[in-house]
Amino acid sequence: MIQFDRASVERGGQIVVESVSCDWAAGRAVALIGRGGAGKTSLLAAAATAVPLHAGDILVEGRSVRRVPDAVRREIGYVPATMPEWPGLRAGEFLELFATASGLRGAAARGAVDRGLALAGLAGRGGTALETLAAGQAKLLLVARALMHDPRVLLLDDPFGGLDPAGRMRVEQLIGDAQLMGRTVLAALDDADVPACFTDLAVLREGRLVAAGEHDRRHFEAGRQWVCRIVSPGHAEAAARMLAAVAADARAIDADTVECRSDPRLAALADLVAAVVHAGLPVEQAGFTPPWPAQLLD
Repeated sequence: MIQFDRASVERGGQIVVESVSCDWAAGRAVALIGRGGAGKTSLLAAAATAVPLHAGDILVEGRSVRRVPDAVRREIGYVPATMPEWPGLRAGEFLELFATASGLRGAAARGAVDRGLALAGLAGRGGTALETLAAGQAKLLLVARALMHDPRVLLLDDPFGGLDPAGRMRVEQLIGDAQLMGRTVLAALDDADVPACFTDLAVLREGRLVAAGEHDRRHFEAGRQWVCRIVSPGHAEAAARMLAAVAADARAIDADTVECRSDPRLAALADLVAAVVHAGLPVEQAGFTPPWPAQLLD
């Protein structure tokens, strides 16, 4: 588990994370979202003991990052947003260094390195120089490094950055598997299109935690209207007129598409679609735009 107790982080003489308090148990996977500069990377780096806390504390499996950082590092697997510069170092050597630092020796170390290379799509290519790796390969190699010592908590900064669809699916599967194995995952996402592998959602705004709950929009609906789009080919004007009675700001943005604001206390998106269909108008597509987690950032 991981627990934040009024955690604050200062960088460059400025408080970038302020008094964050929350906790997540084993088996939870948390997507941390927020606009650029919200403090996501700094919060993860503090949990990973990569930057010091300004105030408060963070407990990882009950161990304090302030009092016993070495013990915390044994419990976490940390994936930074980008590969650090290691001039001349090769992929296999990179993993070997961290296998040794994690206490792995002999066959156990060799097996961990081979699995890591395979995860990054580099099986049999341990001699590949780090600086020649594609962005997706570098990201997967960082993920492989984080998993080498079987950590209880995974801290992932921009885990999908640079990945192609196959690589993204692989990391999503790893996050799902981590939950099944009883690990805790905390991932900072650079966009708010949160995949289904996450069980929880937390929103940072200007260094403060402003919302947190299960990855289910019903937990975030209080006092909120969702922006929705409904595609009714050739009938957008008629659909907008009909929806004006049950949704706010209903308007046709082109001949086929209606945009409106839905108050979930009065009418869910499914209710709006049903109303259009009952009026005898076609519906080709409907959804939240942008995705509902992105709307939490406003």
